[in-house]
Amino acid sequence: MMISAAPLEASQTPSSTQRVICSRKREQKGLPIEIRRMVGLETAFEILGGKGQLAGVLGITVRALNYKLNADRGVSNLDLTWTAKALEARGNKMLEHAAKLRVVLADGDAKS
Repeated sequence: MMISAAPLEASQTPSSTQRVICSRKREQKGLPIEIRRMVGLETAFEILGGKGQLAGVLGITVRALNYKLNADRGVSNLDLTWTAKALEARGNKMLEHAAKLRVVLADGDAKS
């Protein structure tokens, strides 16, 4: 038998006529949840080579990134800024490498 120190009113359940409004999903506060932000992150991890790469850029775990992609957590402006910088760095590396390949092509054409 369990003894409770709570007052009698606390142990009574609300009657069925009383309506209790409760959200089944916890509230999101502070960080914006928008489709554009989530899709932006999804496209970024595809370009960067996987969720692990993007999670590393953001300094979070893949599990935390999945929460952001599933709208369980918001995507902050800082998340988007770091992602954009990583994409820019990746793009610059690609452009540099493409220029090197063009030099090799030009040297090959000159020798032919």
